[in-house]
Amino acid sequence: MQPRLKIRGIYSTALTKLAIDSGFEVADPSPRVSERFAVQFPQGPYDILIVDREDLQGIDLKGNGEQITQVLGVLRQALFDSVLVKFGPTEDNDPLMVAGIELPGASKEKLDEIRAAVIPTLKNHHRLKIINSEMLEAAESELAKRPSAKAELERNILREAIILPLEKEGVARLEHIRPSGKSMRARKGALQTISDSRIVFGRTFTQGRYDGLNLVIRKGDYGVTEIREGVWYVKHSYFSKENLLIGEYFNINTPVELYPYGARYVDLEVDVIRRAGEEAFIIDREKLGILSQKGCIGKDLESRVLLVAEQIRRNLNRDGARNK
Repeated sequence: MQPRLKIRGIYSTALTKLAIDSGFEVADPSPRVSERFAVQFPQGPYDILIVDREDLQGIDLKGNGEQITQVLGVLRQALFDSVLVKFGPTEDNDPLMVAGIELPGASKEKLDEIRAAVIPTLKNHHRLKIINSEMLEAAESELAKRPSAKAELERNILREAIILPLEKEGVARLEHIRPSGKSMRARKGALQTISDSRIVFGRTFTQGRYDGLNLVIRKGDYGVTEIREGVWYVKHSYFSKENLLIGEYFNINTPVELYPYGARYVDLEVDVIRRAGEEAFIIDREKLGILSQKGCIGKDLESRVLLVAEQIRRNLNRDGARNK
């Protein structure tokens, strides 16, 4: 028997639609969500409570462990880049379990599409809900009045909520999330180039070694990081003080999301490395396999990551052979 769900938070309209379409019963929706669906919702008890995580970048499912697993299967099928960052007892010492799910770029995009089947929805709705909910609400009120202005409204809110604040700041920061849900130390640098879908920023180094390249950082070395909206990798290029290429490092991750501070993504362990003058190679495949075995990611996501990494490796080696 399918568990009954109670859903609250910024993803509630999309998740309610997904739940109903997947055969689940949704109980006690908020008045706003209830108005949006032409169905009679039951009141009373529920089996699983779905709520926003504190940072709004995902959801928590609270309830019976076996029933949570049922719901997770449906969510993973629809939101294939979602990441299970925790699954264990609640902090209340009751018999219930809690599962924490990160909803990266492709998941938010899918939830945008699902919500749009219920109510007029702008592109990047759920991300903008996190960034500036008042600006989003005003823009979608205008969308309801002028559906033909959708593309214009999407361009304007993207620039006003994300691009212009970042441009004004002049510094870009990467929010690099581990599969555990924890953020690594932020990488940031001076903004060099910015458009509606691409950011380039520079970094300087003092000492240490380059990740993956296994080369020593020398005085005067610098790096250039390129970030592109919706792409499954972030490219880091390293140069000497003479502006000679030292190497390239492609971090494979969930589709990049741009934010007013820079970008956010979940690291998926696998990287593609190319030292200057050498062939490119892939590292840390085994770490990706462990994520899949532990149930943190689904098999579809594992396959996509390996495909992306292999395509990058082949393209780099083909270009390298052509330039010899």
